[in-house]
Amino acid sequence: MAIFKLDGVDGVVSYPKKFVSLYAQGVITKGDVVGIGTVVTKGAGLHVVVTDATTALTDGSIRVVGVAAESATDGDTVRIQVAGYNSDATSGAAAIAVNLEVQFDIASVAGKAGCLMAAAAPDATHKPFGIVVEPYSAADVSDGAIFIYDHGYYG
Repeated sequence: MAIFKLDGVDGVVSYPKKFVSLYAQGVITKGDVVGIGTVVTKGAGLHVVVTDATTALTDGSIRVVGVAAESATDGDTVRIQVAGYNSDATSGAAAIAVNLEVQFDIASVAGKAGCLMAAAAPDATHKPFGIVVEPYSAADVSDGAIFIYDHGYYG
């Protein structure tokens, strides 16, 4: 019979996380915020693209699904975290406090894509995909953490 273990009993907190393997549409770097891509060669919704101005995604797009857990090049399989605790994402143009919802920021750091910003009010085209659980101290840092909402896109 297995021993029942509560999170943190042995001094290690076990954060819930959910990953899926999808196909990269373009180059993706670990920690990039990614959204559903427009390529359908492997099937609709199975490609992800870095969230930046060149992908025609606007700030806070409802196409965002999570954060890349590894780097990949165009066409490769890439592991994406679609729910749970994540400390790989990078802040955009400003610090982000705890308990603020986040969306991606296309106009954040010059030349850098896939960053976070505090979420605007949700509407038909803007939807936060997570909440800050450890603060980001400044612009363009990855010293904070978010909890990605499980939107149920991939089971």
